[in-house]
Amino acid sequence: MRRYIDIGANLTDAVFRGVYRGKKVHDDDFHHVLKRAFDIGMDRIIVTAGCEDDIREALDLVKDHEKLYCTVGVHPTRCNEFDKAGNPEKHLSMLKKFIESNKKKVVAIGEMGLDYDRTQFCPIETQKKYFALQLELATEFKLPLFLHSRSCADDFIEIISDRVDDLSGGVVHSFTGSIEEAKNPSD
Repeated sequence: MRRYIDIGANLTDAVFRGVYRGKKVHDDDFHHVLKRAFDIGMDRIIVTAGCEDDIREALDLVKDHEKLYCTVGVHPTRCNEFDKAGNPEKHLSMLKKFIESNKKKVVAIGEMGLDYDRTQFCPIETQKKYFALQLELATEFKLPLFLHSRSCADDFIEIISDRVDDLSGGVVHSFTGSIEEAKNPSD
């Protein structure tokens, strides 16, 4: 049987608990979803986290399951979280603590990056500032990146290029650029 790893499972979404747009539609079938995935050959699942609440929930989901892992990071559309915390460095320290205290379960930094298609959630300058700041986590912990790059290639490449020699690789899972842009990050 072929084995697979789901590298970007949004399992903290309420739909996996039967809630759609705030309304309970069916019973919680989360464990059935996992069972079906593992029955068809899913070997591991990496739960994607994109904000503090997601991280806490993801860590809780994965802590007692040998085939579940997670990411730690702040999605570009949620980077306002750093400023709302009142102290961006303190918020970064909190992310570091999540990683340090869960080293066997945190397998990547992200989801992070830039999303210029949805700036109504977070301004471009804020996204750039905290994307660069989060790259510190990747270099410090030597973890791969789980990246997001939507309509932002020049800025994305510029930010990554400054640090490429210190990074441990990764994946860009949400990408809207050209083939040339895909080949670059950053050579």
